Amino acid sequence: MTNSKLKSWLISGLRRMTMRYPPRNEALRAAKTEKKINVSSGRLAQHYRCAGCGGEFTAKNICIDHVIPIIPPGVGFTTWDEYIARMFCPVENLQALCKTCHDVKSIEERQQRKVK
Repeated sequence: MTNSKLKSWLISGLRRMTMRYPPRNEALRAAKTEKKINVSSGRLAQHYRCAGCGGEFTAKNICIDHVIPIIPPGVGFTTWDEYIARMFCPVENLQALCKTCHDVKSIEERQQRKVK
């Protein structure tokens, strides 16, 4: 296995682990608004408030995002210890974003890393 494949495999495993990380679920609970009819399915669904645009979205259209990026844009990847510490951060560094806001933020961060 090459170094890049190993790194990719490790990052993928760490990301899967964050799905059960209690502060992530706490951030999601904090963004809850109310249960109402989902426009696309016509069924009752829990909605969450996006910290970016303020809109309300179902769980399928909401992402939990790190306020301070896991990989600092101006620095890039440094060490695994720092990467893991940033990934498993306190709830204060997590926010609920709709997919659109999350994609915009991710693209901006990626572009800033390329400048490095």
